[in-house]
Amino acid sequence: MPNLTIVNKDIRTLDNLYSLNDLHKASGGHNRHRPSIFIKNQQTQELVNEIEQSSNSCFAVNTKRGGSNAGTWVCKELVYSYAMWVSPKFHLNVIRAFDSMPTAAALPAPTVPQDLSLNDLIFELAKAKNVTTQTVHAHYNSVFNTNAWSQGHGFEHALAKRVLKQDLENELRSQIPELQLLKQQAREYGLALVDGSEYQGF
Repeated sequence: MPNLTIVNKDIRTLDNLYSLNDLHKASGGHNRHRPSIFIKNQQTQELVNEIEQSSNSCFAVNTKRGGSNAGTWVCKELVYSYAMWVSPKFHLNVIRAFDSMPTAAALPAPTVPQDLSLNDLIFELAKAKNVTTQTVHAHYNSVFNTNAWSQGHGFEHALAKRVLKQDLENELRSQIPELQLLKQQAREYGLALVDGSEYQGF
């Protein structure tokens, strides 16, 4: 999770939540803006309920007592809400701080040379999937309902090159270490990462 800095104050994070105590210090540390007052606010409680009832959210607030992580930790939505509660100026500082945070780098997109022959694509796809070229042939014979795709230079041949090139790129993308790690972590939680292309490829 990238570091968040507001008014030259580093905001600690814990389990994808932000330290409301650090935000309080960044806002000026006034007693009227104490985290406990904000959390007890009726509007805040209603927002917490909405967040925690939404399908893609977990805990909006986590209060820890004692230890190095003692304090109140809140989700991003409550960071914005707290900042708005403090003042328009602090709210703007928080918005700009989030906007300036570095985003996670996109996974590198694998590229397959445009000039690869169909035979080369078959070989590379077999190698990437750790199967024989005969298996590749059999699969695409079924996909195209003909074996004409692997012969000559007609329409089926051109279409096959395009389809195999896309399938090869999808297979190489699935083997990127970062994506493999994500899939492993998903499996540990009983989930699965599915790329839309996986519905068409083999």
